[in-house]
Amino acid sequence: MSSDPATLRGLDAEKHLADPVLKQHYVTTMFEIIAPCYDRFTRTFSLGKDVGWKRELLDLARGQLPRGARVLDLACGSGDLALGLAADTDGVRSTGVDVSRNMIAIAERRRRDEQTLDATFTLGTMVQLPVSRASIDAVTVSYGLRNAPGLGAALDEIERVLKPGGRLYCLDFFKPKPTFWRTVWLGYLAAAGNAYGWLWHGDPAVYGYIARSIRHFVSWQELCEALEARHFVVEEMRPKMLGGISLVAASKSQRPSG
Repeated sequence: MSSDPATLRGLDAEKHLADPVLKQHYVTTMFEIIAPCYDRFTRTFSLGKDVGWKRELLDLARGQLPRGARVLDLACGSGDLALGLAADTDGVRSTGVDVSRNMIAIAERRRRDEQTLDATFTLGTMVQLPVSRASIDAVTVSYGLRNAPGLGAALDEIERVLKPGGRLYCLDFFKPKPTFWRTVWLGYLAAAGNAYGWLWHGDPAVYGYIARSIRHFVSWQELCEALEARHFVVEEMRPKMLGGISLVAASKSQRPSG
């Protein structure tokens, strides 16, 4: 993939978001572009709150994972969660999965610099994970489910790879249910995303995608319903920003699926 922001120009964002195959291409292209600025952007865009939200997810997972747990971090980006779990949790082995080669390269550099031996990183998509059925103790994903080609397909794949009783920890942007707040929230994200896109990349589409993707996504309540339909038990629901962001934790049913 080219790192030139012009690679997004000429791509119809709404058309790509509505089609699972096209969406994957758009998301991959976008993350190849933003990889060098990704961490700085998320810290700035969240007014510094991103660090605390991810720490909250990590603290929750650390208190529940068994010794020697195997964890998949989906849409791993620069590796915050995968590295944090492998470095600070007793015997945990984590694998970060991302569609962007540039993101994987950054995560690998961080792993080497931090000498985190129990973390690895690999290319892959959330709808076709490179692991066998019922082989994973936990899945973590921050700001990633919204970018999957299809939410249902991603949740089915997560259910496939988790062991019975395995856990999912998800932090993401969501579409708030109250109409007024949804309008304000998406309006702010669109304006701020466009501004950062122009300032850092010369193209508003680079971060303007965030508000568009949320419009095509679900509320945190709807995510919980989708998980329960797949026999997950939702154990934690921690809305932030009046439901515009939320941390959701769930465990896969102990009973056989199907």
